[in-house]
Amino acid sequence: MTPRGYVLDTTVVSEIARGDLPLITMLFELDEHGMQLVVPALVVAAVAAEMGGSDESGFLPAVRGIARLDHGAYGALGGFDDALELGQAAARLSDKRSWEDAHTMVLARRDGVDILTLDAGRWSELELDGVQVAEIADPDE
Repeated sequence: MTPRGYVLDTTVVSEIARGDLPLITMLFELDEHGMQLVVPALVVAAVAAEMGGSDESGFLPAVRGIARLDHGAYGALGGFDDALELGQAAARLSDKRSWEDAHTMVLARRDGVDILTLDAGRWSELELDGVQVAEIADPDE
């Protein structure tokens, strides 16, 4: 079954922020084919922190641009119930949890889409409540 779309994890958003043109082009192509692309709020926050809080790389326009595509979306926390569900998901991820991964999982489950990653291994031992993970193949391998 072909997925309806993807929630982008930190590995993907980090590379977008670094200006990975082949990856950005691939995401534009997915959008052209009607695939939903969701950029989680907590992933944006984690990547911004990873980059030292500066936007010298052009991070905001590149990531914001993906969320503004025809089939793009920004995955925000909308209220108390979203925060509660996020906390419950983080607890299920146990000691391997990160808030951004929990948010990615919650959005994927809510929207019925897969998690898109550059490293499926980082998701392999986590309880994902039936959410599927799709790994982008490295074209250099």
